[in-house]
Amino acid sequence: MMCSSEILQAFLDGELELAETEAVRNHLACCPACRRELSRLRLLWLELEQEDEVEVPAGLPFIRQQAVTKARAARQDMQRTSSVSLWAAQKLAWQPLLAGVSQIPGTRQLGQLARTAGRGLPGVIKGVSSIASKIISKRRDQR
Repeated sequence: MMCSSEILQAFLDGELELAETEAVRNHLACCPACRRELSRLRLLWLELEQEDEVEVPAGLPFIRQQAVTKARAARQDMQRTSSVSLWAAQKLAWQPLLAGVSQIPGTRQLGQLARTAGRGLPGVIKGVSSIASKIISKRRDQR
């Protein structure tokens, strides 16, 4: 058996099979380094099991309030930047469609709309709806 803190921890936790446990015991009989490591692990677990009273610092409420304030400010900054980037992404998503539509013969108005896409999506949506209403009204007149 090779010296291994992980195997010693598993031995200490009782996670090994019977044959593995015997192999670890035999190894511990002839390896002082592993016996020291096993003793160190046992002491560590004993210390962790003790319940010590922890003194709460007097400034803890102030520290907590500072952390909450910083977290809120960071969240607001993130919301501001994410809304701007979302707007830019929507604007970019519409531009190829409008550029393609502007190449259709007889759609001079849509070409103008594609040029205005860089100025903002609300204008684009308004323009599309007005052009769509014109097209629909022309089709109704033709019937």
